[in-house]
Amino acid sequence: MTDTPESVNLSDVSSRKVDTELLNELRDLFARAEDQKERYDFTWNGKAKAYFEAATPTTKTLRPHPEDSISFENSENLFITGDNLEALKLLQESYLGKIDMIYIDPPYNTGKDFVYHDNFKSTQKDTDVAEGSVDEDGNRLVKNEKNSGRYHSDWLSMMYPRLRLARNLLADSGAIFVSIDDNEQANLKLLMDEVFGEDNFVAKISWRRTDNQPNLGNFARVSEYIFVYAKNYPIVNLGRLPLSESALKEYRYEDSYAGKFRRGILLDKTRGRHSYPVITKGGNVLNGPWMVTEAKMKEMDERGEIYWTNGGDEQPYKKIYLKDSKGAIPNDFWGIDYGTNQRASLEVESLFGKRVFDFPKPVSLLQSLISIGAPAKNAIVVDFFAGSGSVAHSVMQLNKEDDGNRKFIVATLDEPTPEDSEARKAGYQTIDQISRERIRRAAKKLGDTSGFRALKVDKTGLKEDVFKTAGELTQENLQLDVDNQADARSDYDLLYDVLVDGALEYNRQIATETISNEPIIKYDYLGELSGVIAYFGDNLTNELTREIAKLKPLIAVFKESTFNKSSDKVNVLEQFRVISPETKVKVV
Repeated sequence: MTDTPESVNLSDVSSRKVDTELLNELRDLFARAEDQKERYDFTWNGKAKAYFEAATPTTKTLRPHPEDSISFENSENLFITGDNLEALKLLQESYLGKIDMIYIDPPYNTGKDFVYHDNFKSTQKDTDVAEGSVDEDGNRLVKNEKNSGRYHSDWLSMMYPRLRLARNLLADSGAIFVSIDDNEQANLKLLMDEVFGEDNFVAKISWRRTDNQPNLGNFARVSEYIFVYAKNYPIVNLGRLPLSESALKEYRYEDSYAGKFRRGILLDKTRGRHSYPVITKGGNVLNGPWMVTEAKMKEMDERGEIYWTNGGDEQPYKKIYLKDSKGAIPNDFWGIDYGTNQRASLEVESLFGKRVFDFPKPVSLLQSLISIGAPAKNAIVVDFFAGSGSVAHSVMQLNKEDDGNRKFIVATLDEPTPEDSEARKAGYQTIDQISRERIRRAAKKLGDTSGFRALKVDKTGLKEDVFKTAGELTQENLQLDVDNQADARSDYDLLYDVLVDGALEYNRQIATETISNEPIIKYDYLGELSGVIAYFGDNLTNELTREIAKLKPLIAVFKESTFNKSSDKVNVLEQFRVISPETKVKVV
C-alpha cells in the first residue's frame, strides 16, 4: 500500500493551469534545434544595422580651421571636431594600418552620458518621440534610460561600428585600450572578443579610480576597468612601465664595470635544473641545483657578472644591471599610484582655475598606458572619445619625459556644455572648445611646441545642386555649373577635399610660396614625385603651369573655374605630359 503525501492539496492541483505560452516557446526552441545545430552567438537587436553602418561610406569631408589651431601648417597632431563615426570613416583610407595605439574612454551608459546620434532603428518611434528620447528622424538623443528595452542594445550598436573601424586603423603590431565601468564591462568584453578576436585579448586592468572609499550601499565600488586587445597578439609591440621607487631600491649594489645592479638567483632548489660543483672564493663547494649550465656559470664568472656573498655559504648571484632594465612588466591591478578621478579633476582645475569638465582621466594613468601601447618614440596615438583632451595632454607629457616625438589624433563632439555649468560661465559653449584650450594650456606649461591642426567634420564642399540630370542642363546655366565648389571655400578647404578624396594623410607639412607672382600651396612636398602642389587662383598662365610642372609633384591640383574653356585645360595637361608625365593632374 502506498501512502498519499499529506502535503498534497487536491484543490490546489485542480486549480493550476498549463502555461501555454511557455510550452509554445519550448516547442519552437526544440523545432529550431532540430533544423540546425545550436551554437554560441553574441547578438542584440540592431546588430545587423550597426554592421552595415560601419560599411557605409561617408559623405562628409574635413574642413580645416587654422584659427583654432596651433602651428597649423607644421603640426603633425590632429584635433577633429564632429561625430567620431564619420571621423573614423574619414581616417580609414589615409591611416589604414598606420596607428600604433588607440585609447578610448567611451560613454559608460549610465543613462545620462549617451550623446551619439546614431540612427538606431526603433519599433516604438512615436512613443520615443513623445518621451523625448529620439527626434522626428529617429536619431537617439542624450539619454539612454535603463528602463528602455533597448538600453544595452543601443549602446552596443553605437560601439560596434566604431570598434570595427578602429581595428582597421591599427597597425598589425598595435593595440587598443578601452576604459569602462560595471554598467557595460561584461558586454564590452564580448564585443571586443567578436571584433578583435578572443586570441587577441591581452589584459583586463582593474584600476582603483578613487582616493577614498564611499560608505554607501552593500559594497563600495572603487574600480574601473581597461580592456587591452592586440590587433595581432603574436607580434604586438607592447612596452613596459618605469620602475617603481621600491623596485629601484633593489639596485643597491654597484661595480665599476656597469654601475648599479641587483642580485639574481642562480642557486634554486625548486627551479634549478643543473647540478655540478662550484668552488666559492673561500674554498667552499656548492653543488646546486643551478639555474644555468656549468659552461654559462664559468663564462659569467670570467666576465665579472657574478656577485659573491662574503658570509655563510658564499653563494653566487647573477648581476642584473640597471642599465639593461627595460622597465617593469605591467600587471592587471593598478592602484591609486597611477592617479585617481579626484586628482584628474584637480589637473584640469589647475589649468583653468575652475572645474570646467567632469570625470576626466588622470594624466599619470594615461601616460602609463601610452608607455605600454606606444613604446616607439615616433608612434601615433588615437583617441576618438577625446573629452577634455587628456590623451593629447598625456602624449605631450610623455614626450617631454623621454624626449619622444609621438603624435596624437583626437576626435570629439561639439557637444554643448550645460547652461548652468562652470564651463559655460567661463565662455566655453561646447566640449571641443574646452579640449582645445586644455591642449593649448598644457602645451604652454610643458614647453611643447608641436601644436595641433584643427579640423571639423563637415558636409562635402560641392554645391548641393551640382548633380543634375541631362534634362536640367541648359545652355543658359551651363557656364554657371563650371564652378562646382560651394561658396566661401578657402584654399585650405579645397586642399583638404583633395586629401580626403586622394586618401592622403592629413598631418603633413603645408607651405605657401609665390611662383610667377601667384600664391601656391605645397603639401608634403619633399622634392620630385612627392606631395601635392595646388594653385587655386584665377590667373593660370603658361609660365606658371610650366614652373609648377618643373617641380614634378606627385599630384598637381587646379580649380575648375580657372579654365575659361576646355582648350585651356587640355593645354595644362599637355604641358605636364611633356615636362612631368608622372604627375597626376587633378581639377576640382
